[in-house]
Amino acid sequence: MSRQSTLLRFFPKAPAPGVGPAQAPSPPAAARRRGWASSEAAGEEAALAPGDGAGAAEMGQSGGVEAQGARKGRTKAARAPSVSCDYSPGDLVWAKMEGYPWWPCLVYNHPTEGTLVRAKGKSSRVHVQFFDDSPTRGWVSIKYLKPYKGSAVRETQRGGMFYSSKPEIKRAMEMADDAMRKDKTKRLELAVCNEPSDTEDEEEMEVSESASGNSEDYDSEEEEKKKKLLASRWRSGGKAKKRRLVDSDSNNEGSDEEFKPDAKDEASSDEASSGMGEGESASSETDTKMNADSPVKVPSKRKRETDCKPAKRNSLENDLPETPKRAVTVSLETKSRLTSFAAPENFESQPNVSSSTIWEHDKLEWLQEGKKRDGCRRRQSDPHYDPGTLHVPEDYLNKCTPGMRKWWQLKSQNFDAVIFYKVGKFYELYHMDAVTGVNELGLIFMKGIWAHSGFPEIAFGRFSDVLVQKGYKVVRVEQTETPEMMEARCRSLAHPTKFDRVVRREICRIITKGTQTYSVLDGDPSENLNKYLLSVKEKVEDSSGHHRAYGVCFVDTSVGKFYVGQFPDDRHCSRFRTLVAHYTPVQILFEKGNLSADTHKILKGSLSSSMQEGLISGSQFWNASKTLKTLIEEGYFEDKQNVDRFILPPVIKSMTSESDTLGLTPGENCELALSALGGCVFYLKKCLIDQELLSLANFEEYVPVDTDVAKAKGSSSFFAKTNQRMVLDGVTLINLEILQNGTTGTTEGTLLERIDICCTPFGKRLLKQWICTPLCNPHSINDRLDAVEDLLAVPDKMFEVSELLKKLPDLERLLSKIHSIGSPLKSATHPDNRAIFYEETRYSKKKITDFLSALEGFKVMLETIGIMEEIAADFKSKILKQLVTLKSKNPEGCFPDLSTELKRWDTAFDHNEARKTGVITPKAGFDPDYDKALKDIIDIEENLREYLDKQRKRLGFKAMLYWGAGKNRYQMEIPENAISHNLPEEYELKSTRKGYKRYWTKEIEKMLAEMVNAEERRDAALKDCMRRLFHNFDKNSKDWQTAVECFAVLDVLMCLANYSQEGDGPFCRPVILLPEQNTPPFLELKGSRHPCITKTFFGDDFIPNDIVIGSKNEDEDSNSEAYCVLVTGPNMGGKSTLMRQAGLLAIMAQLGCYVPAEACRLTPIDRVFTRLGASDRIMSGESTFFVELSETSSILRHATEHSLVLVDELGRGTATFDGTAIASAVVKELAENIKCRTLFSTHYYSLVEDYSHSAAVRLGHMACMVENESEDPSQETITFLYKFIRGACPKSYGFNAARLANIPEEVIQKGHRKARDFEKVTLSLRLFRHLCLVAENAAGEKAVPKLRTVINNL
Repeated sequence: MSRQSTLLRFFPKAPAPGVGPAQAPSPPAAARRRGWASSEAAGEEAALAPGDGAGAAEMGQSGGVEAQGARKGRTKAARAPSVSCDYSPGDLVWAKMEGYPWWPCLVYNHPTEGTLVRAKGKSSRVHVQFFDDSPTRGWVSIKYLKPYKGSAVRETQRGGMFYSSKPEIKRAMEMADDAMRKDKTKRLELAVCNEPSDTEDEEEMEVSESASGNSEDYDSEEEEKKKKLLASRWRSGGKAKKRRLVDSDSNNEGSDEEFKPDAKDEASSDEASSGMGEGESASSETDTKMNADSPVKVPSKRKRETDCKPAKRNSLENDLPETPKRAVTVSLETKSRLTSFAAPENFESQPNVSSSTIWEHDKLEWLQEGKKRDGCRRRQSDPHYDPGTLHVPEDYLNKCTPGMRKWWQLKSQNFDAVIFYKVGKFYELYHMDAVTGVNELGLIFMKGIWAHSGFPEIAFGRFSDVLVQKGYKVVRVEQTETPEMMEARCRSLAHPTKFDRVVRREICRIITKGTQTYSVLDGDPSENLNKYLLSVKEKVEDSSGHHRAYGVCFVDTSVGKFYVGQFPDDRHCSRFRTLVAHYTPVQILFEKGNLSADTHKILKGSLSSSMQEGLISGSQFWNASKTLKTLIEEGYFEDKQNVDRFILPPVIKSMTSESDTLGLTPGENCELALSALGGCVFYLKKCLIDQELLSLANFEEYVPVDTDVAKAKGSSSFFAKTNQRMVLDGVTLINLEILQNGTTGTTEGTLLERIDICCTPFGKRLLKQWICTPLCNPHSINDRLDAVEDLLAVPDKMFEVSELLKKLPDLERLLSKIHSIGSPLKSATHPDNRAIFYEETRYSKKKITDFLSALEGFKVMLETIGIMEEIAADFKSKILKQLVTLKSKNPEGCFPDLSTELKRWDTAFDHNEARKTGVITPKAGFDPDYDKALKDIIDIEENLREYLDKQRKRLGFKAMLYWGAGKNRYQMEIPENAISHNLPEEYELKSTRKGYKRYWTKEIEKMLAEMVNAEERRDAALKDCMRRLFHNFDKNSKDWQTAVECFAVLDVLMCLANYSQEGDGPFCRPVILLPEQNTPPFLELKGSRHPCITKTFFGDDFIPNDIVIGSKNEDEDSNSEAYCVLVTGPNMGGKSTLMRQAGLLAIMAQLGCYVPAEACRLTPIDRVFTRLGASDRIMSGESTFFVELSETSSILRHATEHSLVLVDELGRGTATFDGTAIASAVVKELAENIKCRTLFSTHYYSLVEDYSHSAAVRLGHMACMVENESEDPSQETITFLYKFIRGACPKSYGFNAARLANIPEEVIQKGHRKARDFEKVTLSLRLFRHLCLVAENAAGEKAVPKLRTVINNL
């Protein structure tokens, strides 16, 4: 079987000579010049040695062997069976050219030849035209063609095979999408490029020459040359002359930029035999840079040592004495065959081994299922077995090479993770991790008996993110010493062993779904919404499980904000369900053996897609006391006033006992919350991000949304509280499709998608929180509505501000990044600060770019404030005025004055220079340490000059100069003929040369020591300058954070205003009234429309409806003030849509948004309950009917008179009599006891009849028009009117729905006959019952009208 080296895929063919990365042509342009294309370089030989010598020794691998094995693999691949061409003219495809990203293309016949395919088998090439404003064409290898399925598919999104951020490709995708809508004949009209490419004639000549020559002999000759070349490389230690890398940065996919190792990289490699170390190189470079006007004379000998030597030849071909010119005329057939051996640069899994391959790790007995043991040697059957660790036998470790032994030691501690193990400039994956890399990332196995693959350092962010999104843990292991440091360490040991002679490696980061921080190595986030890590602890307070308490801690690690809280809950876990619905976690931590069966059902049901991990009680999931002790001992929270003192944040401090001033004793009813925080801190500490996140000290107490509702049940005064919120539990969010739809689980068609027109990522996150927790206080709601109205009154300003907001980066996450980089706590102990990064300059540039991006963002904010200040005086909204008013100008303003700080940072350092070089050199007055060191250097240099002048006068020799470099500087060089016999006694001879003597004095020696010390301080300050500058910036974090919060609110208000003016149909401002004695709770919607549906199922315009609950309508009868409305109507008549519409419009009104209606009036709703749809919970073991009853139970327990209840067809999941009875009892409870606003839909007409004369219930139905009504349902024509009118619907017309569903006609007829029989029996029973009532005179006069009605129906 063929196993190629993973590293091959990162060595594409370089651009043509003279074409640098900046001038590299786009694929269409390249196709125009070459006339042929393939995905990878033809015949490119890559250096396959590991990135460093030490690494090669550790792993037992050799560059030569790898190259030889890869060549063998390629030979076998060349003999694979041919494939046929599945493409025809007019097909749309993705095509891949060498060194360029995937590009949308149109397949069509060659304009002159009329052919579509050249060559056969894997060498086949297809003729395509590249979509572009100036279309071009070329021949592309069939291996690198993929069907084009549109720009909205998953593969074109971030992380997908065809993703690209380049505008040219996005434009090409738009053109391809347009072409997709046409048939093939029309598409071929787009093939307008008929001109031959520049080199097409030459290509034809090459083809004919190769056809007449003996290509097989030529191939064998080339193969022989390669063998000799590889053999010579093997004899010379397998060292490659040059290594080319594809720039795999996720932000620059498809870039043809070539990686060229510089002198520093070469010196830093693990090749211990390399010439000059980093230190020497740096010092010699510094020494040669002398000031022109300095009196120091550099010795000529030193000059000669630092003279530039001729550059070595880098290409492999140049190592041969004479390269035959014949290589230029390689036939296209041969080129195509050679290119087929290179791996494409994409994520598509391309296993190059059969699934039956048995690797070395598959044969190890202690890795077999059932025989594994964890780190404590517990078997898999043990209830305390830890799947995250593995016991590796010591005798096996002793047989391993030093590097592989270290890998197994790390793997044994992180058996549930994929380890990216740094070897030189590459991350390597071994054994089972390599198999994962090949299957999930599309990597390629290297040659050998054990599974092995890898990729360059720069591709870490892209590959790690793919694995993390698929649910894997990723461990990043870095080298934390260079080969020179390793040699020095070994020399300091008395008896170093072979295990000492390996560079040190440490775990620098563990990444999971819930712990992504998006550092410079990780890349940028693929989405804007929060991703929460949730830690939960539960305590069941009675054996029945009716009372329980939860302690929770959840954090978005990309922002660094912690929420900590403890709350009691009911047997349905209502509050916990609401919590996980509002703050949906991507990863959950819990204490093993702690959670109840009910909570486990929620985790398996609602949160089955989240990663879930149990932690061991005590050692991993800490108790409250250990949590508090750790927080203080680790020194996460620095006291700003007293740096030597550490204090707890106010939220955590409030959870400690008041009697304990040290803060080590948990307070009452806070133990669970602090323990949950302990589990979270342990996990963050394990992932090595605890210091950067906790030192932000950004904590907020989590209080369940319904806490105030529960306290104020039955009272209306609590609506006046500013912080009161509407409760939307998890069931309601799902049933009303507020955050995600019930079909695909995406945001398509949801309220969030419809409203979300936010311009900033932090605005989008805040909008989601607002939607989940609408306001209840009419004053607060009206203030938001005033803000929307104010913004709508200034459309020009609103457009101008929107354009500025679109320029803002994700400042909330950037502030967290800047804090992380500048944290002194992290810089002191974190292993990342010891790691050897070969792309350090790139990472530094990214850090500086992010920092400057943040500064530019805050400047845009100030510009926006300037625009809004002009019109702020006219605003009615108090909140809008506060957002756009500077604190410095008005005490009531909220926005901090950032102008002084931004000016200071503008002059702190040269921004353009820092962006180019990745190094920050602070200007005078900004960095005290750097300024002090520079001042000391200047002072010492001045003292040395004065001392030299003094000695010149003393000796009377004006030509005397300083000589020397490094630590031998400042020797006074005096000609022998000028030396008098009475030289001062303090002169000490240091060196001589012909005709000269050089002297030192104690004073010079002292000043030189001071100079060296000052230079070391300067270099140290410069090295740590970026961190200290970022830390300096972070000291003002409160103002920066306040500015971001202000603009998040402004963005959401503008979003609501934009929605209110861009919607279809009329929009109105809702009127919110406080409920009083003469104003009972009501909901009144006139001409209302569903906010997410603009068309009916049949494509007509949405039909508006009036919905009135609890309010008397002038057109209605006397019971129109009833709080419960029974909704009937035909199947598919729009009942469920009407109910969802009422719920969504109530939410939007209290959100502070205009609603799609002609009029909207209501009193505040404290909670929306829904019982809609029919679904079971298989993972929780709950049937459809049980789910219905559970939701109904929650409604009856928690609903108040201020709630809105939406119940759809309750009781349909059981027998008709049982269902009718349950539905009747629930209606009675809601209408007569709780008296909450209710929409209750049903098909039970006996239920409708029972409540037809009730004052507490009003009837309404969705109208329809029936034509040709008869006993034969096949003759009836039913037209849905989708209009909600009063009264009950006479029938459900279920057979019409059956006919629309294409149920066979004979089945419908049989069903209709059976329905008539049931109806007669039911009417007979009802007639008999009423006759009995009349006979007994039990119901008095009421029974007689009912009897007449039944007789008439008969």
